[in-house]
Amino acid sequence: MSESPDHTNRDHAEFSPSSLKYVAACPGYEGREGTSAAAEKGTRIHEALEVMDPSALHDEEELSIYEQIVEDERAFLTNVMGDDYLDKHTSELYEVRVDVDLGDVSTWGTCDRLTLCEDRGVMGDYKTGISIIDTPRKNWQAKAYALGAFQKYPKLEHLVFVFYVPVRDQVLEDVFFRSDVPELVDELATVIKRGQEVRPQWEDGQPDIDDLNPTVNCRFCKHEDHCPSLGGLALDVASKLSSSILPDTDIENPEDPQVVETLWAIAKIVSNWSTRIKAKAVAMAKEGVEFPSLQLKSMGAPKKCNDTTSLIKIAEEYGVDQEAIFDLANIPLKKLADEVSKTAPEGEKGKKAKDFLDAVNEAGIITVAETRYTLS
Repeated sequence: MSESPDHTNRDHAEFSPSSLKYVAACPGYEGREGTSAAAEKGTRIHEALEVMDPSALHDEEELSIYEQIVEDERAFLTNVMGDDYLDKHTSELYEVRVDVDLGDVSTWGTCDRLTLCEDRGVMGDYKTGISIIDTPRKNWQAKAYALGAFQKYPKLEHLVFVFYVPVRDQVLEDVFFRSDVPELVDELATVIKRGQEVRPQWEDGQPDIDDLNPTVNCRFCKHEDHCPSLGGLALDVASKLSSSILPDTDIENPEDPQVVETLWAIAKIVSNWSTRIKAKAVAMAKEGVEFPSLQLKSMGAPKKCNDTTSLIKIAEEYGVDQEAIFDLANIPLKKLADEVSKTAPEGEKGKKAKDFLDAVNEAGIITVAETRYTLS
């Protein structure tokens, strides 16, 4: 078995090629830290493809994705380079770091595979998830990698960039030429410079609302829960759902009670609307509809016992005594008081329930939580 590479601790540029899509849409965007099951799966598949050894993959799904990429890539390279491309002084490079010089700014990244043959090349990138991928000419990551390849290899004149997207059964390709370099430099530099202007403003507060742009990618941004542009987006949504007069004032930290009350009403409108949309999205996904980046995930079905007596008996049979069971149980006090009231004759039900609650309080077995409030 080949020694498996380890990509888990790989560094990333501040404005990495893979993040430029989000920064181009909103210069205040900053990705969340940490990992996910999908990201870890993708890392394992990438590592396997680097050494062409799937033995470290975890399950049949990962193996299927791996095998589909291998098959698609072999067919694509043969089609572009010719049946005998391996005999044409071809260089096969894996996990190639490309440094992207943009004049005043720069970035860098690591492409999955680069095949070079004289003045031609094929740069491949593996996409193991379900998200819709932009074609290379419209894809910021592809543009950055292509530019980095032209800068790294001076003889390169013609570069085919290809995304292998097996989960969607897609192979997306475009051609870049050395003559594209000035335009690519200008486009990429503009995005990164704008990000460098706006993103640091989070450190001392928040950027101006006019410098931010809410998109579907906000859910990936670490500033989602305090971004001022999302408040503006809520007003836009509310204006289409309600005839309420929207406040013409600061909505981020309002002090005027009338403004706060208006925003409270708007928040309820948007919340109710979002609940309906979420329910509709789940229903569509359950019917088989595919979304660009959303996947249907099961949270499990909640289980509720409808025979407590039998439950306690079975637990005792498995070695748990009643005292331990009742320590685990969270008996709703109000419902129990209602049951006590049912044992009293008419006219005395309320008193018996009150006496029961008084007795419980006197026993010192009740902890009173902080009072909860709402508005209506």
